[in-house]
Amino acid sequence: MFVKTGRGITMLLVIVMTLAIGLIGCTSETAAPKETTTGAKAAAEVMAGFAGSPTDEYYMCTFYQGADYWKGVFIGFKQAGDALGVKTFYMGCDDGDAAKQVAVFEQIVAKKPKGIALSPTVADAFVEPINKAMEAGIAVSCFASDSPDSKRITWITSDDYRAGGEAADFCAKALGGKGKIGILERPAQNNHAARIDGFEARIKEKYPDMKVVARGQAEGDQTKAASLTSAMIQANPDLALMYCSAGMEGMGAGTAVKEAKTNAKVFCYDADPAVIDMVKDGTILACMHPNTVNQGFWSMMALMTYNKGIINPISDWKQAGRSPIFPMMNNGLDIVTKDNGDAFYVK
Repeated sequence: MFVKTGRGITMLLVIVMTLAIGLIGCTSETAAPKETTTGAKAAAEVMAGFAGSPTDEYYMCTFYQGADYWKGVFIGFKQAGDALGVKTFYMGCDDGDAAKQVAVFEQIVAKKPKGIALSPTVADAFVEPINKAMEAGIAVSCFASDSPDSKRITWITSDDYRAGGEAADFCAKALGGKGKIGILERPAQNNHAARIDGFEARIKEKYPDMKVVARGQAEGDQTKAASLTSAMIQANPDLALMYCSAGMEGMGAGTAVKEAKTNAKVFCYDADPAVIDMVKDGTILACMHPNTVNQGFWSMMALMTYNKGIINPISDWKQAGRSPIFPMMNNGLDIVTKDNGDAFYVK
């Protein structure tokens, strides 16, 4: 079922107001009427306390900033920001160089925003930058990829390990449970590594006639992905599947498979428009797609919730050094195929 995000924002506000009215309604019978507050007024006070200021600025920061994937994330991020009355901005570096992305992140920190939603290209490279931002009073949440050893407040992502297992089941069904597999991966990104680990674990567990025979790292370069795939096909003419941890790798692999005129199938992640086009024309078998709008929307909501201090799950989370937000939020996943591909174009 697909729901328009604008309606989702309205429903979110209705839910918050309903909870506020319900809580205020649970007052003691012995309290004097003049000391109570009407439910509607209490709800308005809650919403006013949660709303931001037009001068508050929140940033989203990524690598490969031109990638279509991030467009969906920023749509959700901006929708939440608009509903809360704050300004939202998007900055990133042009490639996957960690040093370049750290430099962009530090430029954002220098602007002293209220919060930053970050997808780090390399987890370890961002531990110190994130911690410094947090210590400076700038809330930082991660989405898609993570920096788990940092002090970031939460991580909005998919269960990528589980996704890898589901991908293995899907591909096994398409291959009849047997065949040689080539892998294109990005091990430096923890979410990509989980996609590979979950896939390989399920293959080992359930499909003894499916074997990984080659692997490579294209680092988000479509041309390099095509070259690596061509080499794998030459070494293994009966290659049955290319399993790719991202869309750029999937498109490169799809191009190489098509040019080689083999029967190998391609499975990848991230339903960018160009990936969906290749799924629809049969170049790519299918792709697993995280709900990117959810990633952006709940990144913004998490940052605002943290900054407003409206939840206190323990006696003093600041003194305890613990974030009041869930350690991880699952944004959900879909498998995009020829049959449902039209629904996943970013608009």
